[in-house]
Amino acid sequence: MTISTLTSLNILPPDILKLLSLLLLSTPLSIPIPHLTKHPTILHIYSILISFGFLIGVFNLRFGTIQLLIASITTYLTCHFLIALPSIKNKTFKPNSSTPWWIFAGLLAHLTINHSKRIFLNVSYDTVEITGAQMVLVMKLSTFAWNVYDGHRPIEDLDEYQKSTAIRKMPGLLEFIAYCFFFPSLLVGPAIPFAHYKAFADRKLWGSNANVPKGRLNHALKSLAIGFAFAGLVGTYGSKWSYDRMLEDSFLEKNWLQRLLHVQLSGFMSRGKYYLVWSLSQAAFTTSGCGYDPITKSWLAGQNIDILAIELAQNYKAVFDHWNMKTNLWLRECVYKRVPLKKEGDKPGFKATLATFIASAAWHGPLPAYFLVFISGAFVQALGRSFRRSIRPFFINTSLKPVYDIIGLLAVQTNLNYIVIPFLLLDVRNSIEAWNRLGWYGHLATGLPIILLWAGGEKASRAKISKSSTNTTTTTHQQPKAEMKTIATATTVVIGKKGNAVVETTSFGEVEEVLMQLKAKKE
Repeated sequence: MTISTLTSLNILPPDILKLLSLLLLSTPLSIPIPHLTKHPTILHIYSILISFGFLIGVFNLRFGTIQLLIASITTYLTCHFLIALPSIKNKTFKPNSSTPWWIFAGLLAHLTINHSKRIFLNVSYDTVEITGAQMVLVMKLSTFAWNVYDGHRPIEDLDEYQKSTAIRKMPGLLEFIAYCFFFPSLLVGPAIPFAHYKAFADRKLWGSNANVPKGRLNHALKSLAIGFAFAGLVGTYGSKWSYDRMLEDSFLEKNWLQRLLHVQLSGFMSRGKYYLVWSLSQAAFTTSGCGYDPITKSWLAGQNIDILAIELAQNYKAVFDHWNMKTNLWLRECVYKRVPLKKEGDKPGFKATLATFIASAAWHGPLPAYFLVFISGAFVQALGRSFRRSIRPFFINTSLKPVYDIIGLLAVQTNLNYIVIPFLLLDVRNSIEAWNRLGWYGHLATGLPIILLWAGGEKASRAKISKSSTNTTTTTHQQPKAEMKTIATATTVVIGKKGNAVVETTSFGEVEEVLMQLKAKKE
């Protein structure tokens, strides 16, 4: 069946069918890429031409493609003349961190303009326009700017990840444009650092023998199978179990439990659409050979989601850690860790968290409905943090731990599917109406425990935990034979109180912070 035939049957909007077709076509088009790495120039031209064919030939995005080209070349020239070239001329030159920040701000401003244009012109979200590819490119270009900056800083100032991605020599313009327009990751990602693409194009990614490791096609076929499975699932049940149906009069005829069930299935079907496109994208990325991870010796470098980890998550940290993973990594490396600290040795704090929130919001677009999700989600994350600090430690190493985990799983899934409603309905009034028809259960389930915990419950609970930890420490000194077991218990308590409270990309390093605080108290 052709795209026009499927469109005439009202199976899917034409642009969505085109998108899925290109994601699927990307896998066979990626088969020759590992062989083309023997001739890098041919590889770069091949990838660029296919990307232009996708954007211009299929979606007719001529002006949008020109915008992406201009953004790419502008970023390249800015990094070259303001960071790389001065470092070559003057060995004592220290690059200014304001340069990658200005590049980052310019890229987000450009993206926001295009997002706003789509909103004001009321362009349907069933229409593919340039902002999708631009969102991926913004991650690549801002990452590139910071990597060039890192490449001209003293190596002792870099952490291990920054050392592995630092760019000490500017690439050629053709290679850089090929990185920006690498077609297996063009439309929906994944966005990778330039150092990874460089190692791939130079055949160094796969090891010293430069041969493609085994398992590439098997892993790609597995990703395709997952994509096809969700295509069938969403295609069969997606229209029946959708958030849009919550606005129909027939939804009011359901009792509350039926409405709750509808929301859960609608949430799963909505995530299924993302599982579909990201699985197809991962299949192409793996087939190209660029999806190899030399550290883990696996084909997971292109993984953007971990479906089982998300669907079986017992806390929100697990959801955020395994959803849109490359975007989380980008926010951490290009925003959270880059906010200046008051003094050396400090951990990123509120300013870093706020900057990450603003960057994430701007990247998604200035749609008012999104802010309903972000604001509600902030309270959900706060509740999760409080629970892990003040409630979870009581269940660790007890017979009730499995019960706690099951309750956590059910609470996370039911609340998650409720909170994200505005992200799918894309309208404030409709979102509020949908929440109203559900009795605001998610806000009540979040707000009431927060009030109880913040009114003094959390403080009292943590005091009891602290007292218990003190008693455990005393017991440890009295019973040396139990040292290993007791230390493990104490460590678990510490992690339960602080370390597991990390949410999305905004609270990293809390375990180390708590350990340092405890150490300071003992001293």
